[in-house]
Amino acid sequence: MNNVVAFRRSPKIEQPEHLSAIVVAGSGGAAATTTCLGLATALRLGTDAQVAAIDGTVGGGNLLDRAGVEPIDPARAIRQLGSHMAVSSAGAVVVGGHGESSDSVLVDSLLADRHLARIHDVGTAVRSPRLTPLIEAGAAIVVAVPPRAEPLARMRGALDWLVRTYGRDVLSHTVVAISHQLPQRVVDLTPIRDALSPLVAAFVEVPFDANLARPGTVDHRRLSVESIDAWTDVLDAFGRIEAGDRDTDGQHAGAGELA
Repeated sequence: MNNVVAFRRSPKIEQPEHLSAIVVAGSGGAAATTTCLGLATALRLGTDAQVAAIDGTVGGGNLLDRAGVEPIDPARAIRQLGSHMAVSSAGAVVVGGHGESSDSVLVDSLLADRHLARIHDVGTAVRSPRLTPLIEAGAAIVVAVPPRAEPLARMRGALDWLVRTYGRDVLSHTVVAISHQLPQRVVDLTPIRDALSPLVAAFVEVPFDANLARPGTVDHRRLSVESIDAWTDVLDAFGRIEAGDRDTDGQHAGAGELA
């Protein structure tokens, strides 16, 4: 498969194979599916790591239809996920939602055992108890939202819920991704960016990309370099989260030794 695509830089993430992240829709129509696919694509192209994009939405979404272009090699398939696996144009593994695969923790564990980075599209299900173990284990969170007044207000509610449920430190593992779905800007995001940037791991705007707006299968070779750059910015934030977690673990280990 030809993976040639115009991209300018690799993401600054030292151990991509350890990545576990969930993409949450701040509202309906928030582009969580294309954000999940975009992050998997940028990580695959930028690091050559094995990576999986996973449909973790309630009832199953259209990630497999939008991203799967080739059947997966039977030698790479995972028995518990059955036939709901494929490969994207960039070479990422795509996992559709069904049966046992609706258990995000199970899927994450199965793929981690194969040394794949995992990016879950969970739609609007951030409040689902099945995601609690992933979040408590430190999974990075991406809140995807379109730049419209009502979805932005709903995003505030989702962030408030995360803080009430998991504590304020959860914001240090959270990226806000604004997905532009129109060529023109309709909302001034400056005050929102100014308010959130000091609180979250990153505030990233993903520009309008006509190739994502079209229905059907997404071919990464048609994506704009600006889109891939934006997703790489999100991955850079994941790298900073990873580095911060390692520093914290080291401090804890050092404190134990001194004690």
